[in-house]
Amino acid sequence: MPKPDPPCFSLYDSMFLPPSSRILSTTLCTALLAAPPAVAQEDSDTQVLPTVHTELKRDPTVLPYRRLNEVLTKLQVHGQNLFRMDFRVNTEKTKMPLGDVRMVVRTDDHDYPLRIDPMGLIQLPVLPEAEAASAEFATNAPKGQLSVRLSLELNTPADQLTMGKVREIVKVGRSVREDLLPWALRWLLPRVQGVRICSPAPGWQLEWTEAEQVVTVPLPVATDERDELDRKTAQPRPCALLTGQERWPDTARLLPSPATRLSVKL
Repeated sequence: MPKPDPPCFSLYDSMFLPPSSRILSTTLCTALLAAPPAVAQEDSDTQVLPTVHTELKRDPTVLPYRRLNEVLTKLQVHGQNLFRMDFRVNTEKTKMPLGDVRMVVRTDDHDYPLRIDPMGLIQLPVLPEAEAASAEFATNAPKGQLSVRLSLELNTPADQLTMGKVREIVKVGRSVREDLLPWALRWLLPRVQGVRICSPAPGWQLEWTEAEQVVTVPLPVATDERDELDRKTAQPRPCALLTGQERWPDTARLLPSPATRLSVKL
């Protein structure tokens, strides 16, 4: 059997997939050619150029957008605003300038242009189920030129994290995965194990009031924890971990050290 063509569009879910499953190869090789803007003539006449439109070549090996859309919908409706899915251009592996990348979600009826911010973050639309059934990604990137990473992130700021919130994050994350997603989609939302707390320097504390006394306890550094943003860093930032199984009360609030970032342990 001949080997398939190399992928031209890859989703790197490096945050939570095992090494053997980290690359979801796709073949979205269609160029999207945007029409040039109307040209103003010296006599104030306007020349309107026709739009050049290339249909998306559908491929059974491509991750259908309807699957990702279903996860996004479940998080939006049932995630209690605790989570978000970040879809980001991996600039380390993408071989074309970020400013030149164009992407859309294409359905049978509409194209939804995807906004890409200067950091590569892509805003994904949440589509009605009927429309999402025909949705696919399309890009102007040549084959093998574009790499994109998908990750689950937290919406809670570090200075608003409490033990009650940690327990809620773990409970809701598991409920969405186990109770609402079909088995075939659960790999997109692995089981939430806790909240990882990382910063350039340790010094995190939990504080709560007990019997009219303020109680403060330091959080120890978890030597086996690493923020996914530091996965290639020789000297990663120190991290602590809260799983919700700790005996501290729900009211215990995190006192973060400077530049603390929260992430989900999966």
